[in-house]
Amino acid sequence: MYSITARFNQIVFFTSWTLVVLSLLNQGTAYFFKTGKPTVDLKILSADKFHHYKATYYNGGVTDWDQVTFKFSLEADFEPVYNWNLKQLFLYVNVHHEHQENGFQSNCVIYDKIISRPDDPSLWSDSSKLVLKNQRAEYPLKDIHKQLRNATVNFEVWIEVMPYVGYIRREKLGDFQYKMPQQYN
Repeated sequence: MYSITARFNQIVFFTSWTLVVLSLLNQGTAYFFKTGKPTVDLKILSADKFHHYKATYYNGGVTDWDQVTFKFSLEADFEPVYNWNLKQLFLYVNVHHEHQENGFQSNCVIYDKIISRPDDPSLWSDSSKLVLKNQRAEYPLKDIHKQLRNATVNFEVWIEVMPYVGYIRREKLGDFQYKMPQQYN
């Protein structure tokens, strides 16, 4: 009972359970003391490059599609989700639209960003605000059904809150609509 391996086993077991209990307390207190929902404002400035593309492959196949790149402005305040358990935020802007003929929905992420929380709490208020002016989307929206002209597309802003301990939760921050132009540019 008092051998070295028995004592080592007790120390490791006690330390493991202490870490589990402290981790659960950390997650529980961060979850129950949420202060609110982050705010976001997205303005779609333009469908910057709206083109119809056609590609011919070496085997004779032909594919064509519509493609558009957006410019937008985004202002967000993530301070309500900042707490001692937050490691980072993953922000992304998703575009989806429904095709008129077959009811098929198309989804595409056009912008994403990882926002890391600084270790110093005095810097939280500065890092929790994101302002993007006249930002070009990182990824284009493509439609193989060629139904983007004059379509209404929906923009959704999402964040994924990634804690040090606990589950990753996803929140939708807003829905915004944009009417596509009738002509390619």
